[in-house]
Amino acid sequence: MKQSQARRNLIARQSGEHLHDFAQILIGLNGRMECEFSRESGEISSGTLAIAPDGETHLFSGLSEASELLVIDLAPFDPFIQALEQSCNISFKETILQQPEFITLSPQMLPMLDFAASQLALSDQQISQQSRYQINCQLITLFITQLCQQYSATPEIDSRSCRLNRSTLNSYIDQRLSCPPGNLELANILNLSESHFYYLCQKEFCQTPQQYIMSRRMQRARFLLQNSDIPQGVLADELGFSDVSSFSRAFKRYFSITPGNARKMKR
Repeated sequence: MKQSQARRNLIARQSGEHLHDFAQILIGLNGRMECEFSRESGEISSGTLAIAPDGETHLFSGLSEASELLVIDLAPFDPFIQALEQSCNISFKETILQQPEFITLSPQMLPMLDFAASQLALSDQQISQQSRYQINCQLITLFITQLCQQYSATPEIDSRSCRLNRSTLNSYIDQRLSCPPGNLELANILNLSESHFYYLCQKEFCQTPQQYIMSRRMQRARFLLQNSDIPQGVLADELGFSDVSSFSRAFKRYFSITPGNARKMKR
């Protein structure tokens, strides 16, 4: 792929595994889709996105017939992307595209998302190739610069919020294991900006917020496997996985053993 592109992708109920030599930004348009990386997983729906770095294997599964994404494919040697990096004074590969992450778009971005979807829906009969290229550049610039601003945001210094309220954070996450919250939702619960919450989470846990949520889900999974006879299908549903297979893969990646073997190690 020589040129970066923005496109709509109707996932519906398809599932599969992808591995690219280019990075992707996967933005929810309609419905819901589950996305799994090596160390974390999450759902993409309208107003949320996932960063898929180059060379990062990811599994996907559409959870409704309407599941649709706005996908931005970022060609590694695209002169336009290189110029955009210089303009933003930032290396995308070393910052916003460095690791998998699930991000909530700001409310101000939602109308822009609708605009992007409408532009990408134009047929070849309605728009020239030159105009389509210009639209691609506009949309890629729009979303990349927003991510750069979020990444580069300086966390506010407030003596009352220099540390996370772990009790409140853990309690809220544990109540929502069946429907894991996004970063913005957790930040609001703690009365922090999303950038400050992200910063404190990395500082205190050495994990991204979504990695921390996954750790809570996995610890709860192991506890239930070893202290109850709850069927794995029920357990997977209670912990927010679309099916037993997704749960089993995530559990094995995290603990290096299958749920079945973990259950045999009952305390």
